[in-house]
Order: sequence, then structure tokens, then C-alpha cells
Amino acid sequence: SSGINAEYGGTGAPVLDIAIKTGASVVGVDIADGHIEMANEFLAKYRVQHPDVQAEFHAGSYFEIPDEVKALAPFTHVIMQTSIFYAHHRIDEVLDQVSSVLDPESGVLVTTDFLRKVPLSEVSEFLKMNSMSTVLSKEEMEAALKRNGLEYTGGEVLDSHCVKCNIAKREKVETIAPQQPESEKFAAKFRTREEFVRDGKISFQIVMTRKT
Repeated sequence: SSGINAEYGGTGAPVLDIAIKTGASVVGVDIADGHIEMANEFLAKYRVQHPDVQAEFHAGSYFEIPDEVKALAPFTHVIMQTSIFYAHHRIDEVLDQVSSVLDPESGVLVTTDFLRKVPLSEVSEFLKMNSMSTVLSKEEMEAALKRNGLEYTGGEVLDSHCVKCNIAKREKVETIAPQQPESEKFAAKFRTREEFVRDGKISFQIVMTRKT
């Protein structure tokens, strides 16, 4: 089987671990060239102990999946980690791209996503601090999935985990570089995520879907 991991966050480790544990061939995509370089460095290290690992990494966006990645389709699984919520304002473009590379018989999309539980007017500060123009509700996300040939099949609420992670990130930033403009910006973002999730206005979830 094969899979694509979109916008995985830089190191490539998650998909490399999947490749080693399952024997699948994997493809990683990230918008930043620097992240691709880092992932290829990790791949070289992994191949010292796992010379047969099948993996490759490409720079690209989920708004337009690179042609060299599309040439490897169809994929049995697509995993999008902590990135799709930045594209809720263009969700149909993203889901159309992903749906086009999934196996039509058994393709599965798994994302981790922020979803809104209250009216949009009540999360304006969350949007501002996270550089987001909108955030969808679960119902709106399910409708978008359906429009693009995908069906919601379940998921898992990770609110407690999200709060703990953002507290840890905020405390780390405040400790390492206190009173620095960039540090204060990141600390404020992490604090906002922590507060909105804890207060039940935003939920952080694993969203599982399949090709229909």
C-alpha cells in the first residue's frame, strides 16, 4: 500500500515511522523547501538501519499537489497533520485535490483539525491569533467532505491533549525567550488555543473520512 502525508511539519519522522512499521511506501509533502531538506536528512539517517524503507519528499501545497506526487497516485491513505485548519476558507480546493489522488475503492483521509462549536462571531479572537480567516463547524466540514466525494466516518476528540500541549508550548516559549516580540506572539497564540478549547468554543479532533 502507499500513502501521502501532506504538510507534515518538517522532519518527515511520522511518515517514516509508518513506512518502517507497515512496509508501505510513503510520500511526504510540505510547502517549505527547508522542511523537505530536513526530511531528506532524516530519511538518510533512517536508511542506515532500514535500507529498504520506501519514502520520498516533495515541496508543494495542498492547494495544488505537485505533478510528481500526482503521478504516484492513487494513494490508500492521506494524512494531514495540524495544517488543514489554516485552509478552511478554501476547503473545497483542498479537499478536491486530496480526493483526486485517493484510491477510488479504498482511499482514506485522516486529518487533525480545529472545529468550531459556537457561532463564528464568538471566535474572532481565536481566528486573529491563529492567522485564520474562518473555522468550520463539524457540520460544515462534513458537508464540504460530501461535496468533494468524501464521507465522514468518525474521529476522536483530543481537547484535553490539545490544552496540555499548548500549555507546554506556551511555557517553553516564555521560559526560553521571555519578553521577545516573536516569543510573545507565539505564547499568545498557544494561550488562545488553550483557552478556546478549554472553554468549549473550539474542539481539536481527529477527523476520519473515506472516498465515496
